[in-house]
Amino acid sequence: MSSQPKRMKQTEIRTSLSHERMDKVPKKEVSNEVSKDQQQDKEEKSFKYRLNSEKYSVHCDPSMTVLDALNTSHVFKKEKEKTKNKDKQVLILTSKQQMPTAALKMDFPCCLIDNDVIIDVDFIKNDRSDSMKQNKNLPLPSNPDMFVIFYIKKKGGDKIQLLLKSEALRKRVEYVCVYALKEDTLKIALKRDGRFKKIMFQKHCALYESGTESSHEMSQPVKHLDQKIFNVIVLSNTKQPDSLEDWTLPVKTEPDVASDVDVADDADTRQTPVNTEHETKHKKNPNNSTRPSARRSAPKEIPHSGEIRKLLLDQFTGLLQQLKQRENLRDNAQVKKFFREEYDKSVESFSEVKKVREIMRLCDSVCQIRRQGSSRGTGFLLFNGFILTNAHVIEKCNASDITAVFGYEDLDQNTKRVPIKDITCFFYGKDDEDNHLDYALLEFNSDDDMAKYPQLLDHYRQDTPDNRSEICIVGHPEGQVKKMDPCFVIGGDNRSEAADEHVSKNISFYHVMTQESLKQKWDFRKNQITYDSCFFHGSSGSPVFDADCKLIGIHTGGYVYHENKTKSVMEYAYAMQPILDNIKAKCRVKGRTDIVNIFEDKIRGDAP
Repeated sequence: MSSQPKRMKQTEIRTSLSHERMDKVPKKEVSNEVSKDQQQDKEEKSFKYRLNSEKYSVHCDPSMTVLDALNTSHVFKKEKEKTKNKDKQVLILTSKQQMPTAALKMDFPCCLIDNDVIIDVDFIKNDRSDSMKQNKNLPLPSNPDMFVIFYIKKKGGDKIQLLLKSEALRKRVEYVCVYALKEDTLKIALKRDGRFKKIMFQKHCALYESGTESSHEMSQPVKHLDQKIFNVIVLSNTKQPDSLEDWTLPVKTEPDVASDVDVADDADTRQTPVNTEHETKHKKNPNNSTRPSARRSAPKEIPHSGEIRKLLLDQFTGLLQQLKQRENLRDNAQVKKFFREEYDKSVESFSEVKKVREIMRLCDSVCQIRRQGSSRGTGFLLFNGFILTNAHVIEKCNASDITAVFGYEDLDQNTKRVPIKDITCFFYGKDDEDNHLDYALLEFNSDDDMAKYPQLLDHYRQDTPDNRSEICIVGHPEGQVKKMDPCFVIGGDNRSEAADEHVSKNISFYHVMTQESLKQKWDFRKNQITYDSCFFHGSSGSPVFDADCKLIGIHTGGYVYHENKTKSVMEYAYAMQPILDNIKAKCRVKGRTDIVNIFEDKIRGDAP
């Protein structure tokens, strides 16, 4: 990639909602309203949950989510933080008379949980679907009369079998419980819920109530669906037209294992086993509320805005079509991407100061690999006395010709030059596990001055990142001074889509890409980490760090083609674990017990 991707500002098409001016309300009514709100703030909600066959009681503010409330329980937090549950997602089940057992969302309002209901809590595999995360955009009033809840079976009719995104959730439940504000349409409620697949909204679907044999279309309000059980059916395969609500619907989520309440052990709620006599209630100080949702309030329609809203809705389809034609966008997914993707990249990548500081510290261990003074690539200090780089970087080189240069960050800056005394390990090709490896381990005579550089093996992580995870590459692209490039992982299921997008943007070079793909035998390997980076020639051998500043791979190459200038469809690294396993095996055969012992000391069991 020869240049940085363009950064675009996010554009939003939405109608604004605000609170009605209080000065238009009679003073007596204002006084009554405030009094009612204050009374609600003083109220307390309690419910019981079951974990590992034991029952516990939680007392909380009624405007909390069920996950926020559970996070105030020491027993729940302790169970959640166990090693076996750390990478799992929380499963919350509810069941009551005449209603099926169903899964609740993490952001389910506590005010909707009946006092006599015991919810079951468990942990299931995190399949990275993001469908069970909290939605923090929906205000959570403490008044249950503002909501409806209804139940949907996980399996639809003949033409739409799989409804839920999460495979782990599908394996555990038959029904999901959905909550919504009464003024919502069914489509808005289900999209906001986030657990259902897109196909449910692309086809003409409806909720079928077997008891009354009636169907409820997506455009209908939910206020009449309270406490009802439905199956999803397909009325027609006709693709549904775009509507403004598809674009204004809040979709921001937060992980289901985090809560603002986690920061305080002595929260305003707590738990005790319900089968003991020690169950107590905490008397809250209304002037010192710590509830995470205290700032939320119910959305209110702008007075006299109905006519304006109708005009916007009438114009939306035409404006959307005009935008697609002007920007050559094929579908709605491309429109959304046009508005937000590059903006998201620019504001999220390694924006935390502590991450930047840590990356800058680890950068000191990155060096430029030179042969007889000419740049060949990048390497990094793996552990004391040894540098790791790509095999193709030092191909056909003698050890005596190679120098590692640390601190090359400015043309006039003093650098530390380290001569290489031996190529300890070298591998290019497939190993016994069908991993493609491309590495060289270079040995040098270490001195006291090298002790200040971090050894990146101490910061290694075995796990590979998920799709769209943040990573950061540090190296010497084009033989230049040291640079860093934060970017995003392209997961295995998204590689074809990313490649198609690149081709569509560079369609005039399609024949060149085709020729190069055949010549170079382009293929994806199982130990690859793919991404879209601006790093190119000279950066081979660069360390790749994940969002926690852990070493996860070695930047190796890209799917390159040439037409006037060099371009790449996408770039890739090879994961560290197969490389380290191969180095250890080779050193054991060579009798280099000193290196084997270092590996065994630094990596015991799972990597950190």
